[in-house]
Amino acid sequence: MFQTQIQLANPDKIDSVLKEIVQNSYEEVREERLLLCMECGDVDLYIAASNHEELQDAINENFEIDECGEIIKLEEHQQLMDDLYEYFLKLHKESNLFDFFPAGYYSVDGESRESETDMLGPKGLFSAPFEDAIKE
Repeated sequence: MFQTQIQLANPDKIDSVLKEIVQNSYEEVREERLLLCMECGDVDLYIAASNHEELQDAINENFEIDECGEIIKLEEHQQLMDDLYEYFLKLHKESNLFDFFPAGYYSVDGESRESETDMLGPKGLFSAPFEDAIKE
């Protein structure tokens, strides 16, 4: 479960939706045989939330809305989003669905290559954080 200083009405619902997004992401990248860049927007809560109405609604349930439909306490909303962002990254890394490849050097077909960013790959599918490092 995530930690936040914001008093939430529905932390379990938010947690459940985030875990569902991670599971769906895994299924998609496993099928497509893709890697996720941890620093390039592939694992970005803000992008995920903007494309996921159920997550937006679950988050917004915790905030008072003005007559124009805008959140009144934007600082609290931003704090929650920042807290959830960190948790979203952690969920991906600790879900046991992905292999985590930190930035660094890897050997692929006898060649040393450098990955400049942290990457995730579907568990057991890649030997290194490069698209041609698929285990066959």
